[in-house]
Amino acid sequence: MDVTPGIRRDPQPDLAAAGQDEELVARIRGEIERDGPIPFARFMDRALYDPRGGYYRAAAARPGRDGDFLTAPEAHPIFGAALARAVADTWDRLDRPASFVLREYGAGDGALAAAVLAGLAGERPDLARIIRYDPVEIEPARIDAIAARLGASGHAAAFDPTRPSIDRPIIGMILANEVLDALPTHRIVARGGVLREIAVGWHDGRFTDIEVDPSTPALAARLAAEGVSLADGQRAEVCLALDGWIAGVAADLAAGVLLM
Repeated sequence: MDVTPGIRRDPQPDLAAAGQDEELVARIRGEIERDGPIPFARFMDRALYDPRGGYYRAAAARPGRDGDFLTAPEAHPIFGAALARAVADTWDRLDRPASFVLREYGAGDGALAAAVLAGLAGERPDLARIIRYDPVEIEPARIDAIAARLGASGHAAAFDPTRPSIDRPIIGMILANEVLDALPTHRIVARGGVLREIAVGWHDGRFTDIEVDPSTPALAARLAAEGVSLADGQRAEVCLALDGWIAGVAADLAAGVLLM
């Protein structure tokens, strides 16, 4: 077998062939026609998380070999095996409590959980026997798929989807792999020393960029707090949802590690 290193060149995707949920497009268009251009953060939130058509609300997780993109857990189980050591290290540093929870946000189809639990079973069976896995998914339909995957890989004991929700806050580790980059973000641009927001409008049968006054003073406040000054014409993205998300997740952790 030839294992010579090389560069794999895949053809560029045909974006026009990606398709869209026409019903969701119509509802977003209706909102714009009723209320005017909407912040990109609002558009992104509906496009990704709308209960009736959002990208991440499909019954099947989008990442994977047969999906739209790959994240590290789908690429190879070595990623989860490496994280298993971090999970075990956290347990050790907490003096090996009898109850230890691994909570994963954006759990998908359980690829990362299966690899982590397999790594613990091989190297730390003491922890593997008592760990409890708690997936957090925006689409509830995926929980059954996660349970099936863990059952098929021999880790059913770690996760019982019929068990009542685990009490909060927890002692353990919270994982969020490629979650923060999917939080809705605002788009901004500097024009002659004035901050403008790039909103989403509708024109000639398609969504378009439209520059408007900032939808919230929090955008300018974030730039000031971070010491950021945009050059004229320079664009940037500001994720105002980040602070609240991290604060909420961290509040669920009584003791342990939050790894993002």
